[in-house]
Amino acid sequence: MSCFTKICGITTGEDLEAVAALQPDAVGFIQWPKSTRYVEPEKVGEWETPEGMRRVGVFVCPNERELAHAIQYGRFDTVQVHRIPDNWWADRDFFQGIEFWSAMKPEELYFAESYFPFDQYVLDSYNPDTVGGTGELCDWEKSAQLVKAIKQPILLAGGLSPENVVEAVKTVAPAGVDVSSGVEGEPGKKDLAKVEAFLRAARGC
Repeated sequence: MSCFTKICGITTGEDLEAVAALQPDAVGFIQWPKSTRYVEPEKVGEWETPEGMRRVGVFVCPNERELAHAIQYGRFDTVQVHRIPDNWWADRDFFQGIEFWSAMKPEELYFAESYFPFDQYVLDSYNPDTVGGTGELCDWEKSAQLVKAIKQPILLAGGLSPENVVEAVKTVAPAGVDVSSGVEGEPGKKDLAKVEAFLRAARGC
């Protein structure tokens, strides 16, 4: 089974077109206004992606109204949620056809209760001031233990780059990998040579 690849933090239509041409499995768009990589869902909705490539909206502590608006206008087929609020819940009947991913640090997933049917988990590093794109490594040892213990697929994120993704995949054995800052020339701007190198390395694992 090949390693699933997601390129996250895309902020321009030009970057999206160039990244999509390299055929990752998913592309991600930050839907948190406090992020330097934030893109309005209406803008994302203007951009096209190839058939079969997942369009992931990345949210922080969202409510259902936010999700419904962003999914409609951004044309997202996947919702990735960071910092899930207490008693958070979304109506799966209302959001039919949408995959829900939960992003958290390994220590949180150890004790997470499956009161909401997430389709997949994303293991990421934690920073109190921002979400993703920090370049900080996730704990690979704990992540590897969780991959063996959790039934749902797990993507590995946090500090990945073309230089370390092979080691990360060999160590953790995740279902896939998720990268943002590790393939940037500057925050919010993708370096296509790095994107290509990352995808080539991940696919070769």
